Amino acid sequence: MKAIHFISGLPRSGSTLLAALLRQNPRFQAGMSGPLAGLFGALLDEMSGRNEFSVFIDDAKRERILRGLFDDFYADSTAEVIFDTNRGWCAWMPAIARLFPEAKVIACVRELQWVVDSIERLIQRNVFSPSSIFNYSAGGTVFSRATSVVAPDGMVGGPTMPCGRHATERNGIDFCCCSTKP
Repeated sequence: MKAIHFISGLPRSGSTLLAALLRQNPRFQAGMSGPLAGLFGALLDEMSGRNEFSVFIDDAKRERILRGLFDDFYADSTAEVIFDTNRGWCAWMPAIARLFPEAKVIACVRELQWVVDSIERLIQRNVFSPSSIFNYSAGGTVFSRATSVVAPDGMVGGPTMPCGRHATERNGIDFCCCSTKP
């Protein structure tokens, strides 16, 4: 497997900008949020005790299957270093550390109020197109939307919590620095 690292962090905090900056180096592959984290989570779920056939899958098999997902997903990449982007990666840092001990998770961060403001500005620019962020509901106020996104299961609240004890494998990049002094 080529060298792999992960870009995660808060929404509206510069992960797409960071990926664009990284892509300027021809040795790197980086992009917008992709499907790999969702596939990873789905595999973990299906290999868990929730599935009656999970008794046939031990941890060694789980590890090979999950590593194979990365190998196969990036099989046609010619890049020396791959950066996979998804804000879900912080929630799986223990698994990432086990699968890829040399990998780092780059967490894009931004002041919480600026993240919420950025989301609200996006909503206000698209007043005739209710957003999937709020289940396509056209109602609500700036206050109800802010409360919704910062809730523990919200778009912003969810990604702020999971890094915990694996903070040493995570490197933070502040949006303001990335956007003003790339």
